[in-house]
Order: sequence, then structure tokens, then C-alpha cells
Amino acid sequence: MRPISIYYLFLPLILFRDGASPWALKTEKDGVTVYSRRSALSKFNDLKVEMDLPGTVDQLSCILLDVEKYPQWAYCTKSADLIKQIGKDELVYYSEISAPWPLANRDLYADIKVTRDSSMHSICLVSNGLKDFLPEKKGLVRVPRSRAVWTISTKSDKTIHLQYVLEIDPGGALPAWIVNMFASKGPLETFSNLRKKMELLNR
Repeated sequence: MRPISIYYLFLPLILFRDGASPWALKTEKDGVTVYSRRSALSKFNDLKVEMDLPGTVDQLSCILLDVEKYPQWAYCTKSADLIKQIGKDELVYYSEISAPWPLANRDLYADIKVTRDSSMHSICLVSNGLKDFLPEKKGLVRVPRSRAVWTISTKSDKTIHLQYVLEIDPGGALPAWIVNMFASKGPLETFSNLRKKMELLNR
């Protein structure tokens, strides 16, 4: 069994809270820096990723709002579907996340809202899980709580900075110590894929 697949698999999605434990460096590779800290709300550690990317804040926000393409770059995302477009900067989507045997796949509905600051050339995208948006599906474990905060700021005409903060309770019978021990592979893969997408847009 590959126990490392469950934590970071929710990288398009999750819960931020000040006042928790200090961030500790987890790993750093190819410009992607991953931190973790003990959560104030869950037995599963919070996660933070920071990196610089080529391109603009609008280019990255377009990728993040194109939810149906999440399986192309987000680690362990089996499927993602747009459920409701509320406005230009808000939507609800559904995603199923692959889990290693013998664990059941996870799923969730989430609301995404974008706040734009044109004066600072920055964007904040917040994704909150909607546990009871629709009834649970047979054979899947509904994620009980999730939140992700993407803060995207302009560094120069050709470079942006991304900070991603995630808190997740993936639900079900899942040992937190196993998840927390291996919570770096997924972020590295996901954000490396994201960098490749941005590089293609800016060749």
C-alpha cells in the first residue's frame, strides 16, 4: 500500500487559521518550498507551499478556476467537474481523489471565491469544502472539512509569487502519523506540474 497519497491529493482545496504552531521547513526542491505545522483544528498537519512562477496573476487564476482540468496537474485527482458557476469569480465544483488500496477514494464539493486587488496586482483565491452540498456517494468517503488559500502576487513584469496554505481532514480511518510523515511528495509533484503549465503559457 502507498500511504503517501491521501494528504496532498487535495491540493486544489482547503482551511487556514492564524494562531497555530510555527511553520517548519519540510522539503525544498526545484524552487518549490514545502512547510508544515501542527494544526489547531485537526490531527492532520497544515501545509504551506511557496514558489515563484513565470507569468501573471491572471494567467494563474485562470488555471485555478478551470476546475475540469485539475486532473492534468493536481496530484491524485481522479476527476473534477464544474457544478455551478455563480459569477466571474465564484464557482462550486466536485472532485474525486484517488486513494491507495485498500482505502476508499475521497470526494468533496468546494466553493471557490476570488478576491482581486488591482492596485497591488495580486489575487487571493479561497476554496472551502462544502461537506453537505449533496448527499454522500456509495463507496466514497466525503472530506469532512477542507480549505485552501492561494495568495498570488506580482514580483515583476514576468514573475509572480505563489503562497498556498492548506488544512485538511480527509475523513475516514486514516492514521494521521502516516499522512504527516509523507506529506511532501504530493505538493512537489503538483506544483512542479503547475510550473510547467505556466512555462508553456510564457514561452
